[in-house]
Amino acid sequence: MATAVAVAAPSGAAQTVHGARLAPDAPGVVEAGLRLRHLDGVKRVLMIGAHPDDEDTALLAALARGQGVETAYLSLTRGDGGQNLIGPELGEGLGVIRTGELEAARRVDGGRQFFTRAYDYGFSKSADEAFRHWPRDEVLRDIVWVIRTFRPQVIVSVWTGTRRDGHGQHQASGILATEAFEVAADPSAYPEQAALDAPAWRADKLYHSVRFTNDPAPLAVPTGRLDPLLGRSHFQVAMESRSQHRSQDMGVPQRPGPRTSGLRLVGSHVGALGEGSPLFEGVDTTLTGWVERLGGTELAAAAAPALDRYRAAVSEAAEALDVLHPERAALPLARALLALRDAVGAAPGDSPARAALEERLDQAERAFLAVASIEVDARSDDDLVVPGQTVHTRTLVWNGGGLGVRTRVYPRLRGAHPVGGDARPRSDDEVHAWRDVAPGELAEVEGVWRLDARAPASVPYYLRS
Repeated sequence: MATAVAVAAPSGAAQTVHGARLAPDAPGVVEAGLRLRHLDGVKRVLMIGAHPDDEDTALLAALARGQGVETAYLSLTRGDGGQNLIGPELGEGLGVIRTGELEAARRVDGGRQFFTRAYDYGFSKSADEAFRHWPRDEVLRDIVWVIRTFRPQVIVSVWTGTRRDGHGQHQASGILATEAFEVAADPSAYPEQAALDAPAWRADKLYHSVRFTNDPAPLAVPTGRLDPLLGRSHFQVAMESRSQHRSQDMGVPQRPGPRTSGLRLVGSHVGALGEGSPLFEGVDTTLTGWVERLGGTELAAAAAPALDRYRAAVSEAAEALDVLHPERAALPLARALLALRDAVGAAPGDSPARAALEERLDQAERAFLAVASIEVDARSDDDLVVPGQTVHTRTLVWNGGGLGVRTRVYPRLRGAHPVGGDARPRSDDEVHAWRDVAPGELAEVEGVWRLDARAPASVPYYLRS
């Protein structure tokens, strides 16, 4: 079941947000400010390492929280072969725990989390030994898949792929990351992925971290600057993220002061650049450029006027955001949403460019709800369901701000849903009638979900073929 929320902006204009879903702690000026940082342009960075806790959380936090970069960490393993200081679980059981720890860390530093099928079997002395245990081509295929679906402009490898990395799995991770940087751009490599909406993707730049070396850093990314929105530096946020790895006893203090993360450029598809080239030097990070890359020059030209209006409105919203009155950014964000929907309408219905614009639309809608101090929370009466089962749901819409809000229930979700099925409200009146939610009030809508009888069952990652 989808819920639409219409918000009356101060000028009397209204904006409708469909199917929005925010975390329980989302409303507020901090969340609004962080979301606004992500709306102007497109910047994506994928970090690749061997294990949970290999990642440079300070760099991830500085990029995601401070610079509005869409970040992700690809851990080749789930840390199944490590130690466990909080319980008896080892092997697959420990892998489940460490998977949860990584996901918790990403919720703090703002990144996404990916994995490959590689199993952490324990310590090894060399990459050759690691590749005797790992199906090299299959792990490379998984890395290429993540690159092609996440579509980063920049890849950061935690490891260099040399003996100085120590652990053989670290060395293998660096070797595979470097290979994948080139292979992902080759349409003849793993061509079956293109049929699954993962065509060849050319990342623009490849960096190696110098975090575990004594080498000087050609590029030093500041991570210790105080963020006025967060009241902490991104390094301090990163240490909170780091402390989520409880099974590895990685709780650390959140020390203040200047910090940097060091990188070295080792590969470029955007011309000859120095080792200290800034992350996005030579990279087109405009939303129009992104649409052109995914959909061609003709589509970019058609969408450009709408995207220009969108960008101007986002800039106005950022300037209007007030710490005590975040709703002042609602009207320019409403204009941004209208412009973005015009851009979506210019894109073919089943194209990567349209999907990218719809993803940005979702981000902008969430920012809109944040500045309007509206929380949408959906819950079900059962956390374990089977195909064909009926599930009762309850959707809460809390108008925590000062703008007028109206809600309406739609009987179907917008877009594809992984389990399929139908939703119906408790009465037909709830489908057709808008309901006013005054400032400070909470609206509640109950409904029923019936899962598709053909929906596939969930399978633990370690049992998937």
